[in-house]
Amino acid sequence: MKISDDELIIALLAGGSVRKAAKVLCISPQAITKRLKGDLGKRYEEERLRLFGNISDELNAASELAVSTLSDTISNTELPATIRVQAADSILRHTLRYYEAANFEKRLRALEEGGQREEL
Repeated sequence: MKISDDELIIALLAGGSVRKAAKVLCISPQAITKRLKGDLGKRYEEERLRLFGNISDELNAASELAVSTLSDTISNTELPATIRVQAADSILRHTLRYYEAANFEKRLRALEEGGQREEL
């Protein structure tokens, strides 16, 4: 039975690895790896990035609600102080992580752009 490109991509995206996809499709991991060396590999990577982008968008939307909930918790004086402090601490920790990630991405982009100029 020939496995279509679409079936292979879906199995890879759902399974998260060549080994798991191979098990589901009842083929060898080597067969999948061989098929991914051509245009199918590029298509799979595009689909994987698209899926990651969709997940990222959903997480961003949920993050706004989470920050709003934590902000509401901090300002709710009827809640115990320990709950409000935990909410504040959570916001500060996550803000720091976000800042570090954004700063890292900015520095990485600058390095990549510098490397591209040297190649030209």
